[in-house]
Amino acid sequence: MIWKLVEKIEAKATQWYHQIHNNPELSGEEVETAKYITKLLRSWGISVRTGVTGNGVVGIIEGKEVNGKVIGLRADMDALPIDEKTNLPYKSKKPGIMHACGHDVHVANLLASAYILNEIREKWNGRVVLIFQPSEETLPGGALKMIEANVLDDPYVDVVIGMHVSPELSTGTIGYKSGVFMSSTDEIYIEVKGKSGHAALVKEFIDPVVSSAAIIINLQQIISRRNNPIIPTVLSIGKVIANGRTNVIPSLVNMEGTFRTFDENWRNEAKTLINEIVYNTAQAYATTANVNILSGYPTLYNDEKLSAEIINFIKNNLSEIKLIEVPMRMTSDDFAYFALQRPSFFFRLGTGNEKKGTTYQLHTDKFRIDDEALKYGIYTMSSIAFGFLNNQINI
Repeated sequence: MIWKLVEKIEAKATQWYHQIHNNPELSGEEVETAKYITKLLRSWGISVRTGVTGNGVVGIIEGKEVNGKVIGLRADMDALPIDEKTNLPYKSKKPGIMHACGHDVHVANLLASAYILNEIREKWNGRVVLIFQPSEETLPGGALKMIEANVLDDPYVDVVIGMHVSPELSTGTIGYKSGVFMSSTDEIYIEVKGKSGHAALVKEFIDPVVSSAAIIINLQQIISRRNNPIIPTVLSIGKVIANGRTNVIPSLVNMEGTFRTFDENWRNEAKTLINEIVYNTAQAYATTANVNILSGYPTLYNDEKLSAEIINFIKNNLSEIKLIEVPMRMTSDDFAYFALQRPSFFFRLGTGNEKKGTTYQLHTDKFRIDDEALKYGIYTMSSIAFGFLNNQINI
């Protein structure tokens, strides 16, 4: 039944995806995207709440009987500050802004799932909460703000489902990982101060460049000597600005980096160690330092019982889907905040097709998806919702 509805709506869903890809909007600026979503939902008679924490949109579909389970389906909406280099006929109209992370696909996927569930609402009981979330790409993220706006409490949502495109998986494939799935992420900002001077007059300056180099090296001891080796962890400094010259030692060095891991206790401990190492190393080189660690998204955890139920449901009912277990990912997503509040399941939608040239990685200027992949995401999300509301999936 649902597969036939997917085939019916597939062409429209592809048009929605192309339209949103063609008109990307950055985090916090998703005004036209929100209007587009709202117009479609209302045209189907779905109740809509707009302006949720800015540009968020929440729709509610009621089944034959309102009393029953409630499932939340989430899609993020924002694009990235990247200049698109594809030759797609629907490539971004806006220089320097691109849907390079597939959020346009996520929105089209949720719109089509909403259409299908609304069409068959007489065949299930309960409610579906449609969560179109802004600002996933920019800290502190839109998920936490939407939770604070009670999107999970009015009505009370029992479980939340989300997805993300994955070009490394082939079209027709759904990737899953029960339990810990995606890493936490924190941004590190370090300022090292010394005394500027002529590079030849070594007694007259205090060198923040050498001090910064030592800090970078010493920070790696957190990974190799202080971390439990069974906990995957990354600490990388990706930006160093020392604005001197061949013969000028600057007075200031600024550095930026990222810290990612899969254990919240270790995450907190490591932040303390970062501060200690930076301050102590700076002091050893007669410099001073300031550290600012901007806390990002927590570890994303897929509820193990819910995951097992969904995986079993897909295996037994969705023969069109190729299901594959994937490893933990060192990338992050603020869907993790939903997973902290309710049992949740976040899956990966395969969009890769080498013949069609859709294997470019996320966050690159040539990223694109195989349009054929969209129907498998729609089928999976709408089927999970239908199965949950009809007690084929339980927690």
